[in-house]
Amino acid sequence: MDLNMGSVIKRLRTEHSVTQEELAAYLRISFQAVSKWETGTTMPDITLLPKLAAFFGVRIDELFSVNHEDELERIDNMLKREAMTDQNYAYAKRVLDRVLQENPKDTGAVKRYAKVYLAKTNTDLLAAGRMLEKAMEESPLDEEVYSLYRAVRGGGEYEQHSANDWFIRVCEPYARKYPQNRNLYRMLIEAMISKKYFDRAEELLNAVQFEGENRYMKEVLLGDIAQARGEAQKAKEIWNSIPEDDWLGQYEAGERFNRLNEYEKTIECFNNAYKAQSAPHKLDMMYSLAFLYKKLERYAEAKKAWELITETLLTEYGMTEEDNDVQWPKREIAQLEALMQ
Repeated sequence: MDLNMGSVIKRLRTEHSVTQEELAAYLRISFQAVSKWETGTTMPDITLLPKLAAFFGVRIDELFSVNHEDELERIDNMLKREAMTDQNYAYAKRVLDRVLQENPKDTGAVKRYAKVYLAKTNTDLLAAGRMLEKAMEESPLDEEVYSLYRAVRGGGEYEQHSANDWFIRVCEPYARKYPQNRNLYRMLIEAMISKKYFDRAEELLNAVQFEGENRYMKEVLLGDIAQARGEAQKAKEIWNSIPEDDWLGQYEAGERFNRLNEYEKTIECFNNAYKAQSAPHKLDMMYSLAFLYKKLERYAEAKKAWELITETLLTEYGMTEEDNDVQWPKREIAQLEALMQ
C-alpha cells in the first residue's frame, strides 16, 4: 500500500468532475494545498480525512493508494465474507471499471464484475424478502404479498438464490391457516412440482376446497402433478373430467392441451370456455385460439376468431372502432385476408 494519497484524491476529483477550488472550498483550505497533495509534495492533515471520504462517498481507507492486485483481493474477500452493501458495491464497481478501462479484455475482472452484480442483487432480494415476511404477518390474505415474495424468494438458476424450498417453507403455513388463499395454493403447488414434491403437493391440494369460478382448479392442478410425474394419460383424463360449462376449468385445460400439442382438444376447450361465460366475456381464450388457428394455417377460422373478439369488444365492452384494442383485431384480419388470397 502506498501512503501517498495525492494520486487517489486527484483520480476521485476527476471522476466526480470537481475542481481543486471546489474541493478546497468544501474543506475550507486553499486550492494550493489541494494542488500540493496531488503532486505529492504534502499529505492531507489526518483531521481532514473524514471530510474527504464523505465528500467523495468513499471509506477513509479508500483514500490510500492500493495497487490493482490488492484491490482485487479485497473484492474477492468482500464477495466471500461481506454483504454487498451499497458502499461495497460502489467500491468494487469503481475498481473494476478502472481495471477494465486499462484492459477491456481482462476476463478475471469481467467475472468479478458479474459476481459483484449477482451479490448485490441477492442482497437486495434478501432485504425485500424480509420486508414481505413482515407484510404476511400483518396482511395474511393479501395475494400480491405472496406473488411478490415468490418473485424475490422463489428460486433461480444461481445457487445464491433461495430456491423454491424457501418459498414453500415460509408460505405453506399461511396456506394451511388461511385456505381462502387460492392463488397461494396454486403457487405452492407449482413450486412443489418444480421440486418434485409430488405427494406433498397432492396432500396440500386435498387440504383445501376450491369454490366459485375456481371450483375445478383442484382437478387442473392434480393433472399438472400427474403430468410432472410422467403420467400423461392420467393427466389428460383428469383435465377431460372438467365439465364443459365451467369456463375457467376449460380454459386452463385448453392451455395444458396446447402445451402437449393436442390442438383439436385445445380448440374444443377454448371454444367451451368462451361459450360457458356470460357477458362481458373474458377474451384470453379467444386470443389464444386466434393465434393457434394462424399457427395451424387455418386462416379462415383465425379470421372468425378475431371477428368474434372485435364484436365482443364493441358490444360488451363499449369500445369504439378507433380504440387500439379494436384496431389490433382489424390489422390481424387484414393480414389473414392477404394470406387467404
